[in-house]
Amino acid sequence: MTAPDPRPRARLLGLDLFRAVAVFGMLVAHVGPAAWTAGDGFGIVHPEWELFHSRMPAMFAFAAGLSLNLGRSRGADDVQPAVVPTIIRAALLALCGLALTLLGTPVVVILVSFSVWFLLTLPFRQLGVRTLLVVAAVWAVAGPLVSFLARRAIDLPGNPLWNALVAGDYPALTWMPFVLAGLAVGRMDLASARVRLRLAIAGAALIAVGYILSSILLANGVTARIMDGLTLTDGRDARQQFARIFFDESGVTDTGTWLWLVVPAPHSGSWADVIGCLGVCALLLSLLLWLGNAARWADGASGRARRAVGAAITVIAPLGAMVLSVYAAHIVAMALITAATGHSFRGAQSVFTLAAFSAGLLLLSWLWSRRFTRGPLEWVLGWASALIERTGRRVSAGSSRR
Repeated sequence: MTAPDPRPRARLLGLDLFRAVAVFGMLVAHVGPAAWTAGDGFGIVHPEWELFHSRMPAMFAFAAGLSLNLGRSRGADDVQPAVVPTIIRAALLALCGLALTLLGTPVVVILVSFSVWFLLTLPFRQLGVRTLLVVAAVWAVAGPLVSFLARRAIDLPGNPLWNALVAGDYPALTWMPFVLAGLAVGRMDLASARVRLRLAIAGAALIAVGYILSSILLANGVTARIMDGLTLTDGRDARQQFARIFFDESGVTDTGTWLWLVVPAPHSGSWADVIGCLGVCALLLSLLLWLGNAARWADGASGRARRAVGAAITVIAPLGAMVLSVYAAHIVAMALITAATGHSFRGAQSVFTLAAFSAGLLLLSWLWSRRFTRGPLEWVLGWASALIERTGRRVSAGSSRR
């Protein structure tokens, strides 16, 4: 009997670790300390928390693209995208997102945006890896510029379609590059050391362009030019106004000047933000795929330290394996805590709150994974999607016979 290849297991754990990091970053943004606090001048930046803002939502979008390859046949005849399953999945995600929004928490629920992104990927699902990467690269450059010009020319406040595509917290114009890049990367042989090395190199290069180059530009006149053109309000000076726009995290850039496109403001959809976050996704995925190999240390590896690392990975990975359930659970928990105690989650929270949410979700996901292979919400959506698809086939067959 041939021994099973350990690489698929390591690969899956690496992907789960990637999503688990995204979950933690999400918790930092929703129930964690502030990334920036206002003050004199530019204010106070908290880099240990600011690191997670913008990068982790981008990881969610990147992971959404990766997930579109799950269950995808790799046969020679697999040339058509799974249109109907994708539409059903998008509709169910949108319903789930709307239900979570009705709970009234301050979280901007991303699931409705997921459904829009999934539908927008349909025309690209037949493309190969290289073509998808080219499309993602072109979109990363063109999307922020088109968004800037469109919002400068048109204002449609409250229009749901406009917000979903152009001006919302997760508009498709600036977030689709992550989904398309994830779709392309998910089709690569991520168990290959060469592929992982190329991902790491590409990620480092994108980080250099997105963050380092833009920081150099800011230090050499761009910041001063932006501040010269700002309209000051509420008695703030130019530095304070610049900092508030920089850390606004509204999902789109300010339209006062095109120079905001080269500013690496978190969750702004600028060139610097999109390119830098793409680099973070690629580099971090590469590193975590390699780290996923260490899970085998939990099974009898020599040395306590190695066994501890392996055990930690096997405990953390379930958090990313059922990311949809975990995402919904933390919003439901926020709503229940607010209803029971009156505590508001608006604004920054304490480190204790972040630790409590993280530990609770980690424990629940680990316990669930010991009995079940899929998270509860993943199972429900999978069952509902299959049921709708089977019902549609039966109705269609009956109509054809008649």
